[in-house]
Amino acid sequence: MPGNTNNKRMFTIWRVTAHIIAFTSVTAGVLTSNVIIGAIGIGIGAIILISARQRYRVVTYDERTLEIGRRAANVAFRVFAIGLLVVYMLNRYIHPVIGTMSGEAVGDWLAILVSLMLWCYIGFYFYYRRKM
Repeated sequence: MPGNTNNKRMFTIWRVTAHIIAFTSVTAGVLTSNVIIGAIGIGIGAIILISARQRYRVVTYDERTLEIGRRAANVAFRVFAIGLLVVYMLNRYIHPVIGTMSGEAVGDWLAILVSLMLWCYIGFYFYYRRKM
């Protein structure tokens, strides 16, 4: 059984590494306005995830894991939707900071928002995993 725990830890380390590589490359691609950087980082992250999943076959899904994922996704979506609504209301009625954006700026904001939603889900997943 200790080998199974070690495999699970190694898979978690590789999974977190793949997420960090993908997130930082998308952020770097948004900041430099270079799509190739983001695409390369996402490709490397996907390759790391696929190879880690094949090498460390310890990922099992039971009812507890599915419930944790469902709760984390539900709360992450609600928090994210309420946060976007608050930002929209503040921008619309209190002080317009954002203003009109070009198509490139809209794409940059969407990439950042998707990355933030992913990190919000990961945070709530770890929170509910410790709580349950």
